[in-house]
Amino acid sequence: MNSSLPSSDFIPPGCEVYAVVGGRLHQPSILTQAFLIIIIIVNTLTFPLTAASNALVMIAVKKKPRLREHKSKIALALLASTDFVVGVIVQPVNVAMMITVLTDDISGETCALQVFTRALSRVVVSASFFHMVLISVERYLAMKHSFAHFTLVTETRLLVASVLAWLLSIILHINFAANESVFMPINNTFYCLCLAFIIFCHVTVYREIRRHEKQIAAQQVTVEAREQFQKDKKAFKVTFIIIIVLILCYLPIPILSAVLDRFRSKISLEVLYICFFLTTLMAFLNSFFNPIIYSFRLREFRVAFIELICKTANTAEAEQREMKIFGTPNAVVRIEAGQENEGQVRQNVEQ
Repeated sequence: MNSSLPSSDFIPPGCEVYAVVGGRLHQPSILTQAFLIIIIIVNTLTFPLTAASNALVMIAVKKKPRLREHKSKIALALLASTDFVVGVIVQPVNVAMMITVLTDDISGETCALQVFTRALSRVVVSASFFHMVLISVERYLAMKHSFAHFTLVTETRLLVASVLAWLLSIILHINFAANESVFMPINNTFYCLCLAFIIFCHVTVYREIRRHEKQIAAQQVTVEAREQFQKDKKAFKVTFIIIIVLILCYLPIPILSAVLDRFRSKISLEVLYICFFLTTLMAFLNSFFNPIIYSFRLREFRVAFIELICKTANTAEAEQREMKIFGTPNAVVRIEAGQENEGQVRQNVEQ
């Protein structure tokens, strides 16, 4: 009778986490349990904040026409939609899946949960990358082809592009997820193309910014053009920070995949599980960090958040509260302006 029971190393079909890591986690050490419980706690604490903060970003852009005047902020709100899904669905489901792995539950429902969690995570990750491409294109057109940006980039077209990004991500995973050997090369190719296009857009925009700075230093632009340039430059810096944070949060995943391919047999199973769920947590935290970046770098979002949360009578009252909380109206902008003025003075002295 005992021979008919599954062995401790048995991995049921469909239990993808066990298959990826290379075995089941039965009777882990106290230290491993502590690490995994901490990861579960961090996920549990952050996913309500992730959902609430990204919902606040979307509501602010929806209700405040002054935010919708800037297409870059609409693009950020669309990116917030992917981060909102992470906080509302992906992280809670991942917590439930982690608990079943920690308890070594190998029931059919557990395996189905692992399949669902991994598929959903892949869809959201792809959608996030496609939205970063959308943001990069918007910034590229704003800086490189400003007249085309004014006519081509509209709120409706940005919304349509966001829907297409979600549909493309879903279609890719539905068509190829059944065959992992076909799916992974195609998926990785799309990621590489997206990353290459994002880098191309930002390098081009950076060079354009340098050209505009030289024109401003030579007093060859109007005051209105200078103000518009400062707004575009600030939006570029925000998107650049978002991309850097995204890369840092997602970079551990391909690194872990490469390690699993080469050194799986040399690393203990418990260490692999800790690394696997830690890299997953880092990817989820990217959705938590993005609204913080918006709030820190963009005063318009801070004021809008105060208006929505405190239900202030008008924008002026919200701005006063923002000044009391964060100090100067916009210390970051003043520092940047001071640095630019200093650079202009140095150039004039050199001349």
